Amino acid sequence: MPTHEQHMLRAIELAERALGNTSPNPLVGAVIVRANKIVAEGWHKQAGLAHAEVAAIQDAKAKNQNIEGATIYVSLEPCCHHGKTPPCTQAIIDAGISQVVYATSDTNNKASGGAEVLLNAGIDVVGGICEEQAKHTNRFFFHYLEHKTPYVIAKFASSLDGRTATRTGNSQWITGKQARAQGHVARQAVDAIVIGAQTAINDQPQLSVRNANAHKHTQAAHPLRIVLDSTGRVPLDNAVFNPDLPASALLVTTEAIDKNHKQQLIDNNVEVLTLPCANNSTHPDLKLLLKTLGERQIQSMLVEGGAHVHGSFLDSKLVNEVWAFIAPMIIGGREALPSVGGIGADLLKDALTLNNTTVEMFDADLLIKGTV
Repeated sequence: MPTHEQHMLRAIELAERALGNTSPNPLVGAVIVRANKIVAEGWHKQAGLAHAEVAAIQDAKAKNQNIEGATIYVSLEPCCHHGKTPPCTQAIIDAGISQVVYATSDTNNKASGGAEVLLNAGIDVVGGICEEQAKHTNRFFFHYLEHKTPYVIAKFASSLDGRTATRTGNSQWITGKQARAQGHVARQAVDAIVIGAQTAINDQPQLSVRNANAHKHTQAAHPLRIVLDSTGRVPLDNAVFNPDLPASALLVTTEAIDKNHKQQLIDNNVEVLTLPCANNSTHPDLKLLLKTLGERQIQSMLVEGGAHVHGSFLDSKLVNEVWAFIAPMIIGGREALPSVGGIGADLLKDALTLNNTTVEMFDADLLIKGTV
């Protein structure tokens, strides 16, 4: 007989189908079970569309399934407020569902309290099933609710000796096709992606999602393209500013940028954000950048490089998670470019150590993930 945990893991799996498409809403999946069998499923596909519970109830109706007295498993506590859609608690009550099992509470003040509403309606409520898995799925959402700044993932690819390019600057490609395709999963998941000026100049990146496996059940969710460029070195004809690319581009700079270049960018639909420099630096204040992005409801951000940008974020303790792709090659050379620059640690005991690490393989390449 299937357990609460098995049904909840299916609900979490459904929630993750919409990766990258629900922000600023959370990822939520729902499963309706009657007589120990799944009779309907649903997930929140996009902000503004039906929530997971309603989608599952609609699925049951489409299949002519009687769900009165059934149990619904939801990866997040059902909401009880009127937003762009009616409250899910009322839909559950109206459907005659007798038991609600959810994974984790909703910490959004506007939406929380659904469990109490359901209990007051005489529905049996069970919470905390597969809670850690559900929190991980919605780590961007929960981080944003608490801090009002984006959750930051640092992603890089390096050789075994920690290099991202040779001494001549050659960097394409360190990892194989499978690993690079997996990198698009991270792009699909986040609201924004950040690179530095030198990476833009050297690599001419598009910063878009070009792997259909990263969004099997939804449309590609292309992140906001952000370039950190203190003095305006990246030319207007760089690929990252291509107006035909999906999503929009944002140049983050300082007062040192050439005023004519700044106006040319603006005239070509590139947004320019001028920030003060960080203390003892000539570069934009990254903490202020995160605060500004948070005010725009940017809940998650991927830092793709280069070494100076990664070092700056890590030195400033602004990274929440790391995705490190490691290729089985040794580049060597004192002048080869490292994957992470910045100041770094003075002593090994002060070095950043990842927590909750996982290791995956893509052909011969490793992907090490961990939280900070």
